[in-house]
Order: sequence, then structure tokens, then C-alpha cells
Amino acid sequence: PSISAMVQGTMCIPSRNSMITNKYPHELGLYENLDIGQLPENSISFPSYLKDLGYTNFWIGKNHLIPGRDDIKAKNVIDSKVIALQRKMGFDTVYQSYGRSQVLHLVRRQMESSGQWEKGKDSYGDFLFDNGLLETFVKEGGLINTSLDPDEAYMDGHFTTRAIEKLEEHSANRPFFMWLNFSGPHGPFNVPKEFLTGLKLRNMPDIIDVESENFDMPSELKSTPNETYGDDAIPGYRRRYIASIAYIDAQIGRLMRFLLSSPYKDNTVVFFFSDHGIMTGDHGLLGKNTLYKEVLNASLIISCPGMYDHQIVETPVELMDLGKTALNIANAPQELIDSIENGHSLLPLLTGEHGYTGKGLAFSETRNYKSVFDGTYKYIHHEESPILFNLKEDPDETENWLDKNPEKAEELRLSVLEWLNK
Repeated sequence: PSISAMVQGTMCIPSRNSMITNKYPHELGLYENLDIGQLPENSISFPSYLKDLGYTNFWIGKNHLIPGRDDIKAKNVIDSKVIALQRKMGFDTVYQSYGRSQVLHLVRRQMESSGQWEKGKDSYGDFLFDNGLLETFVKEGGLINTSLDPDEAYMDGHFTTRAIEKLEEHSANRPFFMWLNFSGPHGPFNVPKEFLTGLKLRNMPDIIDVESENFDMPSELKSTPNETYGDDAIPGYRRRYIASIAYIDAQIGRLMRFLLSSPYKDNTVVFFFSDHGIMTGDHGLLGKNTLYKEVLNASLIISCPGMYDHQIVETPVELMDLGKTALNIANAPQELIDSIENGHSLLPLLTGEHGYTGKGLAFSETRNYKSVFDGTYKYIHHEESPILFNLKEDPDETENWLDKNPEKAEELRLSVLEWLNK
């Protein structure tokens, strides 16, 4: 596990497209989900390199990648997205969806406009329609705990089942790479009721109250104020969020049980990570367009049977490091790995060998604010309103240490400028 893994973008599309192309959001001009319609045509994904090495590549699940589709002729939206991921992202087999919140919005919009579901827009929507489940999906789409089968019909269980089916069909004689993208724990939080069982509010971490802060976070980094729900609603919001995490854990358990009983059990590397976090009331905020640790510190666990002992890595790393790490584990030529400008292979950190090339700094960004984390201090760069957090002394990020340690602030400010100039 890494306790210092940082996302590069704070929303789904910036984070995922940055990671797969090894380009920072500012290189792509992509800070928020709708900033650009598609990636630059010269974008290269690390799965394409794996394919060149003989891997069969699978994409299963929520898809917020945006390869160009202008030159693709297809009969519907699903086919055009599948073809784009095959031709431009290096995937052989693709089963993708917008994700639960967007599919729910799409179904409701189509029902209002035409009174029926139009097939060919979304694979999961078509699955629900074909199995007579679309009405139930819409009815339960908000905060009504789903009655859909958790392993077959509820979106993330459905994805897990598809992933297992694809691996069962795969020939063990050929290496594979699978990117399984869950939609949860993204809202709406309406997982099966049993995942709420035992989640008592008194056992949850205390909310980081705005009264504990002695500085003002810039308004642009205040995400969504929780007035949307009100203070009384936040505990329930957090409870449902945690239930959604528990549900995802159960689906990961299904996948791991399959792997451990499969021909792949001794030589499959598993990367578990989140593309970002979300505010659930801390600092009076919801949402994700901010640079607090709740959003930036990604979950990251790497498991590789027999390769290294269990350890917790405190070195700051970036999600985009996973591309080079995957290529390194796949024995890609070193000159190929070195030709990718950004990121660092984490393999030396995992094995304890020399050769890690990172500087112990991890960068993240929104449109007008950049941050760098060195394992203790996080500096948020803005010429008019810089912020320095000391995560060892103030893990809740309630105090601006700019005046307490101006030397560290200047050191990290220069590292941000060097990063941007590079």
C-alpha cells in the first residue's frame, strides 16, 4: 500500500486521461470533465505499448476516456466508443458505460423526450432494457436501496461478472492486461441495503469542522459547499458513501477469489487504485474540485505474488507512475520506458532495489491552482493566495504554515515552477 499516492486531476475525466496518456492535466488542457471533447490526436496510451509486447488488453466498466472519434464511422455511440478505445487506446475487447449517474440522467432524459429507451447509447442501459430492469433502475436511482441483483444487475457487480467471464474465456498461454473500472463509490449511493448494516454514525471519523481552520481556503477550491444538503444530512451522506465503498470491496473480493482459483493466481499483478476522492462534509464541503487530501490522496495497493514482501510505501508517488510500472513489470525495453516523458516506475520501490528515479514529489492541479506534496508538506501554488500544509503536524489541514516555514514554501514553489517549465 502507498499512503502518499496522489491524483493528478481532481475529476474523473482529467484524472483518467492524464493517467493513461502520461500527460499532466495542464499538458492536455483538461482540468474539469467538459474542458475538451477529445484528446489530442498524438496522444499515446501505455496499454498500446503492452499490446505491442503481446498482451491481450481488456477494458471493462465505466469509461471516461476521450480518444478522438471524428474519423470513426459507426452505427451508434456504443460502437464508436468501442472502436476508439481499440484503435487509439490499445484495447482488444471493450465493454464500457458512462457510469451510473450519467446513465440515470440519460435514461430520464430519453424518457422525457421520447418516452422510451433508445438502444445504442450505452451498453449498461441496453442490458437493463433487454432484461426488463430499466424501470427499476430509474425508480431506485436516487437514495432508494437497490433491489437489483448485486452481482449480476447492479452496475459494478455487472462489470465484475463481465470481467470474470472474459478472463474465463482467455487463453492462459497469452499475457493479459485488464482495466476494470468501477462506477462506485460515486453517487447516487443506493447500494443493496445489507451494506448499510452495522454502519453506526458513532463509529465514523469526526467531521473536520470549518471552525477548526485558522485560514481561508480560496473560494475556487471550496468545491461544493454542503449547504446543498445541510448539516443534518451530512452524517447520512457519509454513511451511504461508506456503504458504497463496502459494496465495491465485496466486488473486488469476488474478482480476487476468482483469480486465486484460476491459472493466473501465481503471476497476476493487481493494481487497486481510485481516480480521486471526494469531500463528504469535511471543511464544510462536498464534491471534488479542491486540493484537500480527501480528494488528492488516492487509494493505491499493488499486489504481485512472490515479487516482494508486504510493505507500506511513504514516498510520494503519482497515479501516472502506474503506466511505467506496468511496462516495467511486463519487461518492456528500458529505452521504451525512458521515452515516456512523465512518471516513474515504482518497481524499485516495491522490490527495494536501486533505480527509482523520482524526486519524492507528487503534483496535482486544478485550473488555476497547482499543488506539490513531499511526504510532509503540501504546497498549493497561486501567486496571490499560496498555502502550505504540514501533514505530519496538522493532518486535518486546518492551518496555513506559510509564515511558520517560509523556506519550505519557497523550496516547493520553485519545484512547481520547474515542473511547469519542464
